[in-house]
Amino acid sequence: MASTQNNDQRLLERILEDQQRKLAPDKSRDDFFTFFAADKALQDWDLDNDEITDGIVDGAHDCGIDGIWTFVDERYITADAHQFLPTRARNIDLVILQAKNTSGYQETVIEKLHFHLPTLLDMSRDEDDLIEHTNAKLLDRTRRFLHVLEELASSFPQVRIKVIYASKAAESPHPNVKSKGDRLRRELAKITSDTSADIEYLNAADLRERTARGAKAVAQLVFTETPMSTSLGEGYVCLARLDEYYRFITSANDALRLELFESNVRDYAGSTSVNSAIAETLKSATGEDFWWFNNGVTVVADAAQIAGKKIVIKEPQIVNGLQTSHEIFSYVQSGGQHRDRSLLVKIVVAPESGTARDRIIRATNSQTQLPAGALRATEAIQKDIEESLHQAGGYYYERRASYYRNLGFPLERVVSMARLAREFTAFVLREPHTALRHSDALLLDDQHYAQIFSTRYDLDIYRFSLDVHTRLRSFLTQYAEDHPLLGETLENWLYPLASMSAYTLTRLRHPSARDLLNIDLAHLNESLMVRMTGTLEQNFKSALRHSKAGGVDRIARTSEFTTKLRQAVISQSRYRVER
Repeated sequence: MASTQNNDQRLLERILEDQQRKLAPDKSRDDFFTFFAADKALQDWDLDNDEITDGIVDGAHDCGIDGIWTFVDERYITADAHQFLPTRARNIDLVILQAKNTSGYQETVIEKLHFHLPTLLDMSRDEDDLIEHTNAKLLDRTRRFLHVLEELASSFPQVRIKVIYASKAAESPHPNVKSKGDRLRRELAKITSDTSADIEYLNAADLRERTARGAKAVAQLVFTETPMSTSLGEGYVCLARLDEYYRFITSANDALRLELFESNVRDYAGSTSVNSAIAETLKSATGEDFWWFNNGVTVVADAAQIAGKKIVIKEPQIVNGLQTSHEIFSYVQSGGQHRDRSLLVKIVVAPESGTARDRIIRATNSQTQLPAGALRATEAIQKDIEESLHQAGGYYYERRASYYRNLGFPLERVVSMARLAREFTAFVLREPHTALRHSDALLLDDQHYAQIFSTRYDLDIYRFSLDVHTRLRSFLTQYAEDHPLLGETLENWLYPLASMSAYTLTRLRHPSARDLLNIDLAHLNESLMVRMTGTLEQNFKSALRHSKAGGVDRIARTSEFTTKLRQAVISQSRYRVER
């Protein structure tokens, strides 16, 4: 007799069908459920599409792990984020996901995690042994965690490991599953003496609730005295108690609401002299009010209205006060007392069009030195790219993380700044090793950034770079079904193939951006992609014969391999590249 579903399960199935149709119609049901579950499991970290996908390691030799993400003080650690680690950290979070597109929980899932995770998270692990039965992406993502753990050891951070098991179950797991989950939790708590571990089970009702929660577009701030306003424009200046401001910037489970920050919490400057001074002022026991010693924060909004002792703010963006907000968040989280102290808050309702909003952002952020990428999203070139990609290519360029995904646009057509930077680097600059090694640096480092985002390029080259990668990604996904990829990680093949395409489609040794725009994309057909994939595979195998250490993952990230691959393409007569 067929098993019956309860209402939560039926409704979740409808949600999954609707969202897959809108977001990823070409994905399999299992693959989409993994992405969906990851999106809901990581909701409080507010990751964009690329960051969610970056941590998904599902596939052959995944050791029972579908996704794994490392965070330092709420900041997601990307490929090169270790270059921007703070000197000290309070928390290191490791989130591990197992998503099963089934209607129940299985003991074998926990048993498999229990078998593999202690070895994968052991700093003395033998990678040469692991590489034989562990996919390259999983090895790299666990290596990131271990690297962060070692780099920040001297600051004695709290290490928190959370394993999330998501399924479409109607109820909580059977006691036997929970018992094995408790054993896994105790084992993971041994990773370091400062490690706490938790096992979370998400069922159909939980996934529905998180879907309904969505992104908050309206927030309320409780003030202490009647706000001041002027007749020159809509806006308010008020004092808010520190505990009320903390409630304003946090979600229901006390996580920092990243969507409130125009500059984004990932640009938090860490332990600088300015932030140390803010922290010391918060800890001061002199009885002096906090706002006497702090410039306060500026909030830009679409609308603001006083309702009793609250200001209701629509689409709030904290454009200045990132460091102050982060320090207040940390202070309250660590048990600090507000003692009726207050913060100065300016709320400005600026017109969506025109330059007023950008001028406010830049002027108010001139007080504190921020990382180079903090205000990239407001630059004219970024706005031009957003408009061009939408008008000419049907892409939705996310200058602000998760904006278009929350509106239900297809995942493949939603493009983050980091994704565009990597794909441009691989195709136009023909540096696939750089695209693989770096993510943050392409946006934060001025030299990298200027090479990619420049008015000297025709805007269409950004769209064309995405078109090339979209076609290659679709091809590789289908190709890998019958021809397993060495290293089992698509990204190690995608970027090298993009760089090869620049040569094979122009038949030039040194194609310029203008040459690339003259390409007829129809020439990037299956026959050519199969030939290029064969050439790439031969070069991977040749490199592995010399050294298997690190596998394909290491090889693809070296400039030496990029050079050899270019020479291989140019030297083969079948590609007809000029000599």
